[in-house]
Amino acid sequence: MGIAKFLKSGRITLNGIENIIEIENCSTSLPYKEISPSDWGQIYEKYVGQILENEGYTVQYNGLELGFLDRGIDLVAENEHCINFIQCKFTKDKIGKSKIDWILYKASSKLHEQHKSSGKELKFTLVVNKIDINFSKRIPKNFRLAFTETSNIKYPWLQYFLDHNHVQDKVKLECREIQMNNNYSQQGV
Repeated sequence: MGIAKFLKSGRITLNGIENIIEIENCSTSLPYKEISPSDWGQIYEKYVGQILENEGYTVQYNGLELGFLDRGIDLVAENEHCINFIQCKFTKDKIGKSKIDWILYKASSKLHEQHKSSGKELKFTLVVNKIDINFSKRIPKNFRLAFTETSNIKYPWLQYFLDHNHVQDKVKLECREIQMNNNYSQQGV
């Protein structure tokens, strides 16, 4: 069974003691050692979606359903007041200018299309496992931001992402840390 089909079959539980992923109310499980490093991203998307469902959102799993055709939107979480378009990044790599520009570019057409047709508050959220790991505290040379003073910035590239709020018409940008504690670091991810 492929990882997407496995994840679609039900709610997952991460069992870090036995190093397996289990499907609730089912005897199906997947050992961590059988999961490729690239598959952890889809597992993280499912994990984040379940957290949002627990918070009262209805969640559409674009990444699992559409794969690379998700148009830069892994999850769409909706409640009575808000539609939140979400890009999940589960990586130990730093997220810098080129990655942020790509994330915003890829999602921009979907966000633009939605803001014209929705009466709800719209958000675009970048969800990461650990802000400290994914964003450097070092301010690069020639670093310029649109509306902030660089001396008070803890994570320059995170601030670069958030400073795009002024160009995203009626879509609020935010970043959220949702940690997935599952001993994944031992698996080489």
